Amino acid sequence: MIVESVADIIKLSGDLPSNQWEAIRTAAGLLLKSHPRGVVVDCSGLTSVTPEGAQTFADMLDYIQSKKARIIVANVPPNVRQILRTIPDVRSGLAMADSVQDAQHSLDLLDELSDGHKRRHSHTTGNLVLALCGGPADSAAIAHAALIAERRQLCVVAAFAIVVPRSLPLSAPLPDEEDDATSALQRAKEALEGKGLEVRPFVERTRSVSALLEALAQDKSNLAAVVSLPKENPATQEPVKTVQQVLSRIPIEVILVREARRSKQA
Repeated sequence: MIVESVADIIKLSGDLPSNQWEAIRTAAGLLLKSHPRGVVVDCSGLTSVTPEGAQTFADMLDYIQSKKARIIVANVPPNVRQILRTIPDVRSGLAMADSVQDAQHSLDLLDELSDGHKRRHSHTTGNLVLALCGGPADSAAIAHAALIAERRQLCVVAAFAIVVPRSLPLSAPLPDEEDDATSALQRAKEALEGKGLEVRPFVERTRSVSALLEALAQDKSNLAAVVSLPKENPATQEPVKTVQQVLSRIPIEVILVREARRSKQA
């Protein structure tokens, strides 16, 4: 097997008949120093892998996660993917992307929102969490958050929960949801900064919106939350399910915002 470190990715080529983690460890460690969010592994050059060789990915996964980072493998050939699925820890924990570009986009989700952002040194008294969902209620939620933040002199933590199905690893790339997060947070950032408010974009991969809010509520500086509710969907019991979960799990002040209902013409 050949290991190459190209720009911000690790590229594997050839056959992988045995555990080759030691040959990859140095490259992974160096990449994490310059890209602490995580590592992308391009597997397009792998021709074959044995169950013993697949343990390479198990060790790599353990190492990257111990550094509080993510690992995403991309361009995994079908024959290699089939073997990886036979390794329990790899099958349940290793995130896969269709392309290197998708993997990089997933890792660098917040970069474009953070670039050029100048944090205001205003005298805020705490934080207001603004939980966005990418739906029609977001605009009203942003407006409510702006009014409250201005009146109470709060910094706005604009948060987006990328809800990952339990059938996938938490680190799995979800391009559509990630694009929704970027768009929603960009809109919130522009609207709130336009009013002179301090905004801190935040994305979390989680199993539910309420889980994200519960974690944020543990920070004593987060004093209240404005939650944009998802569109009505009887199949998923939304937004009732989110309302029940949020109200039962979140100890701080919560304002729930839903999309406006349009009256039906007779």
